Amino acid sequence: MIKVGQFKLMALQYLSTSFLILLILPCVFSKVYWRLSSLPAIFGQDTVLTCHLDEIFTHPKDCTVRQWSGGPERRGLVYNGYSSDSNKYEEYTNMGSFEFSLIIKHLTESDIDVNYTCSCGFNTSTKNLSLDANSFHYPPAGINHTFSIEHDLLGVLLTFRKVFPVPNCSLYLGDSLITTKVPVTHKSNGLVYSVRYNASYTLKEKDCNKLPELKCTFNHVAEAVIFKGHETYHCLVNKITIVVASAVVFYIVITVFVCILKHKECYQSKRKRSMKKETNDSRETDHFITFKK
Repeated sequence: MIKVGQFKLMALQYLSTSFLILLILPCVFSKVYWRLSSLPAIFGQDTVLTCHLDEIFTHPKDCTVRQWSGGPERRGLVYNGYSSDSNKYEEYTNMGSFEFSLIIKHLTESDIDVNYTCSCGFNTSTKNLSLDANSFHYPPAGINHTFSIEHDLLGVLLTFRKVFPVPNCSLYLGDSLITTKVPVTHKSNGLVYSVRYNASYTLKEKDCNKLPELKCTFNHVAEAVIFKGHETYHCLVNKITIVVASAVVFYIVITVFVCILKHKECYQSKRKRSMKKETNDSRETDHFITFKK
């Protein structure tokens, strides 16, 4: 026979187990979930995570506890509308909907690759906020670009100290597409990348007087970024034209100079003849006066 003491112990263990199951089951089979709702999430700007309650047909105001937790410090972030750090976290709630949101202000790299949990009563959802090339954008920082032309060779160099995702850059000369993929190398810089583009292109006659341009695209997460050169390629025809024009100008200058010299010589010759005539006339006059006397 089971003694009274043993029965009480077994009953207590059963109740404890049942209570734990009641606590755990809602978490295991919870229909609450959250997702990134501000797309794309841009570093340096506010980002929004939204907790959805539609599958449990519960409005945020009806949650006994409405909470966001986790983040880089693994702590409570917002509890029933009250923020643990108002400079970093804020709750947005539409009480008539089946959702409530966490606003992460000024998104940084430390906010990424960590878990966030939203809770409505015993219903919770925990997920990692992972970096995704289709959802996140780190605007290019530490930009340097150069275009150089030596003889008929165009050199292109572009570097980003930080960027995400790695953009695809195309090279144009004027409106003409030269290549859709400029060679690129990249390496990790924290969670994002340092990127370097380096290319050379042999210029042709059709490339005369066209400015080089790099157009870098980020698929659908951000608008394209364009970098323009300021030097054009002077083709052979243009060079010949410049040489001929220079020769013509040189010829004109020499001709004008020679004409000036000729004019000066003529003037001086006339001057000398005039002065000689005046001297002769003076001598004849003196001779006539002497003879008369």
